[in-house]
Amino acid sequence: MEGENQTRVSRFILVGFAGSWGVRAVVFVAFLVAYVFTVAENTVIILLVQQNRPLHKPMYFFLAHLSFLETWYVSVTVPKLLSGVWSARDSISFAHCMIQLYFFIALMCTECVLLAVMAYDRFLAICRPLRYPALMSHALCCRLALASWAVGFGISLAKIYFISRLRFCGPNVINHFFCDISPVLSLSCADMSAAELVDFVLALVIFLVPLSVTVLSYGCILATVLRMPTGKRKAFSTCASHLVVVTIFYSATIFMYARPRALHAFNSNKVVSVFYAVVTPALNPFIYCLRNREAKQALRGLIRRPAGPSAHCSGPHRHCRLGSTMDNQTRVTEFLLLGFPLSPKMQLLLFGLFSLFYATTLLGNGAILGLIWLDSRLHTPMYFFLAHLAVVDMSYASNNVPKMLANLLHEKKTIFFVPCIIQTFLYMAFAHTECLLLVVMSYDRYVAICHPLHYSVIMSWRVCVVLAASSWACGSLLALLHVVLILRLPFCGPREINHFFCEILSVLGLACADTRLNQVVIFAASVFILVGPLVLVLVSYTRILFAILRIQSGEGRRKAFSTCSSHLCVVGLFFGSAIVMYMAPKSRHPEEQQKILSLFYSLFNPMLNPMIYSLRNAEVKGALGRALCKERPA
Repeated sequence: MEGENQTRVSRFILVGFAGSWGVRAVVFVAFLVAYVFTVAENTVIILLVQQNRPLHKPMYFFLAHLSFLETWYVSVTVPKLLSGVWSARDSISFAHCMIQLYFFIALMCTECVLLAVMAYDRFLAICRPLRYPALMSHALCCRLALASWAVGFGISLAKIYFISRLRFCGPNVINHFFCDISPVLSLSCADMSAAELVDFVLALVIFLVPLSVTVLSYGCILATVLRMPTGKRKAFSTCASHLVVVTIFYSATIFMYARPRALHAFNSNKVVSVFYAVVTPALNPFIYCLRNREAKQALRGLIRRPAGPSAHCSGPHRHCRLGSTMDNQTRVTEFLLLGFPLSPKMQLLLFGLFSLFYATTLLGNGAILGLIWLDSRLHTPMYFFLAHLAVVDMSYASNNVPKMLANLLHEKKTIFFVPCIIQTFLYMAFAHTECLLLVVMSYDRYVAICHPLHYSVIMSWRVCVVLAASSWACGSLLALLHVVLILRLPFCGPREINHFFCEILSVLGLACADTRLNQVVIFAASVFILVGPLVLVLVSYTRILFAILRIQSGEGRRKAFSTCSSHLCVVGLFFGSAIVMYMAPKSRHPEEQQKILSLFYSLFNPMLNPMIYSLRNAEVKGALGRALCKERPA
């Protein structure tokens, strides 16, 4: 009866990482970079295994499963970790805590079984080489992988069933950055003996059985290798990567969950948890690539654009023979940027004009950054996002314009494949980031005008930093997806890009393979990154318009409109040119018109944005006037 009368905890407080704001900002950026990098490199591993026929083996089949698992492994904990780093004390509901704990345990248990399966695969490959194809058939590989996932999720379900039945009536503070078993169990105010017993027994099963299989497999492998008269080095090299991963994973896990209770300290638990929840998934792809010759060859092949035997060349201007493989075809190592086919005098005139525009872009956006940095009156969310927009515009122009200027002066207008792909990636990343930043800025104006009394609470500095960092991260990840899909394509000629930089559509036009997947992804991304944000911007400004029309005084209406007019002009310029470029029918904009449109939003927009914000914004003009007045007496 007493337990029924106690208040049950509905939310937990995650303490996360305490420290000063500056330290937490550094930790946030470090974890965000690690998370993006982990997802990207594990995705590359999966694509490598899928696209390269030499890697269609049981070992790499299981490696692809491991990479897929670790992509979700970090996604279960790291986003909440990032939220906790900023707030130092973040909250999570009981249901969400149980869901997070379930997937965390399930993925960890699945990884234990997968590592044992991979060790068994290496045992058969080295100790039973003649029977290896028959023993480790594709059907058996699928069954072993499926069994790994089923065992992991089944064990996790049993643990969560007993944990969720416990009563939690206070305290509700979890000294961790996510819902781990030990911190959650320590908060229960009921008899935990059944839950602890189930957790202990299942932990023994899921750790000791796979670890025993792994140790026995490598014991047999070692005995077999030592009996070999030759080929010892090659045999060891096929196991080295997996052995390093196994050692790192089990060392961190055993230290975390199997050491004596007297050595438990929640601060050290957090450090160890960061190691196996963030660091290990980031290291594993490196280990498999650096310690594995086949993986390194496949990665080099991906960078050099090889295609599989079934990748035939088709389409207009494709000079590869049907039925031939890419190994027998000439691979393009550099492209020719046609640029603007004009007379030398006209090219010299354009060089001077574009150089002036480029310098104006750098100076204008640099001045915006300097004003926001120096003037404390501009230390508000609106100008925080404007500073990010200025950085994007300077980077955007610097990615395309210098190469364009160089080509206007030189007859040789070539660019190597890798720099071309890097330019495409940066161009897409900056474009996507600007789309998202413009949405964030419109949301900021919506909150400022429609909810002025709650503005400082809603748009706190933590929220602003998270929104800005999310814009950069999402933009970069989406650009990475486009680049990965381009790298899988073969380029066997021609090599002339009818553009002044490596624009994604122009590069795809040179691929001698089917690019329908790329085109579908580009269209879907355009809907997501152009139409979606534009709809959000329009919804925000519709709400703003209704709010302004309800304002009684004319002066108040004028002031409200003035705070939005600059941003609205920038939104119209950017989204108008981008949608015409990527979503209008192809017949509406031939290649020469594409160049003009690209020139508009890669050079003119970044140059015009500072002018719009300076001429249409009283606060920016006031800050500029104060800065000039300070300089005159000096």
